[in-house]
Amino acid sequence: MASPLRRYAYAQARLRARIAHVLTRRELELLASHPDEASVRAELAAAGRGADPAIVLRAYEGVIAMLDGLPAEVLRRDRARYAAENVKLLLRARERGLGWAEVEPLLLPVPELGPGRVARDVLEAPQLADALAQLPPAPFGDPLRAHLRGAGGRAVERIHLELLAERAVYERLWDAVLALPEPDRRAAVRVVGTRLDAVQLVRAARLRVYQGRSAEEILVYAIRGGRALGSAERAVLAHEPPERWAAALARTPYARALAEAASPARLERALAPFLVREARAVLRGSPFHIGVPLAYLVLVETECADVRALCAGKRFGWPEARIAEALASDAGPR
Repeated sequence: MASPLRRYAYAQARLRARIAHVLTRRELELLASHPDEASVRAELAAAGRGADPAIVLRAYEGVIAMLDGLPAEVLRRDRARYAAENVKLLLRARERGLGWAEVEPLLLPVPELGPGRVARDVLEAPQLADALAQLPPAPFGDPLRAHLRGAGGRAVERIHLELLAERAVYERLWDAVLALPEPDRRAAVRVVGTRLDAVQLVRAARLRVYQGRSAEEILVYAIRGGRALGSAERAVLAHEPPERWAAALARTPYARALAEAASPARLERALAPFLVREARAVLRGSPFHIGVPLAYLVLVETECADVRALCAGKRFGWPEARIAEALASDAGPR
């Protein structure tokens, strides 16, 4: 097994070259000036870039192979966010009565729960209990089954299962982050903690505004973890109306985004650049920590999301200014 210093030196040498090819905001805005979606996609294909989430998952696979031990486990647990999206998709498809042929192409290729026999069994199981029995124990199988048992035969809302699956993934990731030694832990808290904060804020906003959920419900399903949002801040999100969050959370880095976002969707867009900035920040200074792999993965994920927004904007004829508002990428290194 290589030493941590040698391991990160190897990852640093390979990832810095890849980071240099991630599209910057300026490059994305230039693409937005193209006449139509077809020309944008043609240029992206020529550059080897794209919007497919499989690009991000291949990036995870490559980086995990460069590491070992707990740092590799942190990245595996971070990647499990995509498996949680598959759980949500399967639960919604069951509710709508969709068939496997419709669902399979939509599943993300992740080892925890990708397209395959297990996912099909989840979809086609006759009862919800049978479906949840197919899920792997970690990260979401055990929590979802425990929730179903606790219901004691009462009907279980799909949204609760979705929230539990997502929470289980993030809290398991956070546990691994906190177990890292320094300076890995400091860099990971900066990146992963910022992601958890953004997820927490958007979840709470959606539950309050779109779902009309109670404060008790929001607290029960809150994610325990994050960089700037602790138990006091979670209580604010649960008990205070969203229009008061900016003032109540004025000491957090997110106060301005909270004040300016008029809806949960706008809040999500306003928070996205926070993660990019933290990813860029950990690239400065010493490279011998998990921050470089984490930052690279954040930048690849952000690029794919921005390319999807860009292509959608061109498809629907958005003006360039509106497309630019939907982008989270920054200008990149100068």
